[in-house]
Amino acid sequence: MSSVIQPKQVTPLPIGPGGNNSIKLQMNGTNTQLAMMSAQINADKKFDPPVPKSITKQVIQGFCSGANDIPTVLSIIGSICIVYGMVAK
Repeated sequence: MSSVIQPKQVTPLPIGPGGNNSIKLQMNGTNTQLAMMSAQINADKKFDPPVPKSITKQVIQGFCSGANDIPTVLSIIGSICIVYGMVAK
């Protein structure tokens, strides 16, 4: 891995002929910022230390721990509603 940083030239956007309107200047400014950020990312990749290994094992857990009980609870609530509907008439 070489540690030499290559220079990067920002190329202006071919937005069209004419004078300098605000949108053209804003687009070229955004293009310059994006080029500088990409050059910074490449420099960071070369000189930042590698990401350390995780100490604990990665585990994927479900969001709801009682998700298996939902059909049972819904059937009980539905039965109660049906019985209440018969009794109320």
